Amino acid sequence: MEGERYSSYRLLRSVKNRFGSTDELGVFEMSESGLQVVSNPSEMFLSEHNFDSEILAGLAVAVIVDGSRAFLVEIQALCVSGSSVTRHVNGLQENRAGMIISVLMKQAGLKLQDNAIFINVVSGFKLTETAGDLAVAAAICSSFMEFPIPHDIAFIGEIGLGGELRSVPRMDKRVIAVAKLGYKKCIIPKAAEKLLSALDLDILILGCRNLKEVINVVFQAN
Repeated sequence: MEGERYSSYRLLRSVKNRFGSTDELGVFEMSESGLQVVSNPSEMFLSEHNFDSEILAGLAVAVIVDGSRAFLVEIQALCVSGSSVTRHVNGLQENRAGMIISVLMKQAGLKLQDNAIFINVVSGFKLTETAGDLAVAAAICSSFMEFPIPHDIAFIGEIGLGGELRSVPRMDKRVIAVAKLGYKKCIIPKAAEKLLSALDLDILILGCRNLKEVINVVFQAN
């Protein structure tokens, strides 16, 4: 059973049953009558992130597949200059977070070396796949540049050491989940743009080759 100690939400992961591997994720909320199933996990992981709320710097939305479910998760980042250079990570492997920060410095030119950086995945969720890389990087950029990301943008993609964006499994399932929740834009790796644009969804698919292109599209064009 996963989840933050003082949160009412719990995640129950089933690794296998008598028929073999399942790798399914159940999301529950503790109520007065006990644990209740959360039918739409995105509502939990985006509880404070809606189209009518104030736009704050340091927030980005990742699209995650866990088991057979695709859902959206909010990533929070905070960059503080002039303080001790520390890294605090919650819900993400520290090695992965360190790699993303290093790539942002080396390949995207962000001067993060004098910043304390805090990264948090909301509601106690733990990122176990690389599809959340791009959202983590976007949240860090947003906080460092003090440039809020519009609420209607989601991010999908793995980041390589060269700053390039790589596709991840089940891209179509992820984009469909984004469109169903009313998002208007989805930033994805360029290699998947043509295929996903053919899905004929009411959403703008923006393919980028690397982190520099993402910064130009998200933080300078809006």
